[in-house]
Amino acid sequence: MNEVKITIPGRPVPKGRPRIGYRGRSVILYTPPETENYEKGVARAGKEACTSPATGTVEMEIAVYFNPQAKGYTKGGRRRPGTLPDLDNCVKSIVDGLNKVAYVDERQVTRILAERRIDQVERAEVVVREELKGTSPKNVGANSFAQTP
Repeated sequence: MNEVKITIPGRPVPKGRPRIGYRGRSVILYTPPETENYEKGVARAGKEACTSPATGTVEMEIAVYFNPQAKGYTKGGRRRPGTLPDLDNCVKSIVDGLNKVAYVDERQVTRILAERRIDQVERAEVVVREELKGTSPKNVGANSFAQTP
């Protein structure tokens, strides 16, 4: 795999905080169902595009598209139209959903470029690119975040 383009239809769902539940006297932590269902959808879209998971380091480009006129996300138990979720939590859902599908383990991801865009059709577009040997940021100096003017 050199480069794979994946389109995930539907409104991107941010990674929800783990929930606490009780089973008898035991306390269990679980992922919210909305997040779990979205991650399964991401995995399905990834399986359609990927023939096998990458074994080397990978970098990702993620663009999440939202329609601000659609129903908003809950905040304090109320729905607010036009409210958009945090970009970093949407990225977490996508990275977790592609784990073991586009790459063997999410620790292989060395760089992520993410942006939130506005469009009528809600979706996420992901490019997963396997890095060539010897071109990691520490070898090339491509880590622009660490450079100061």
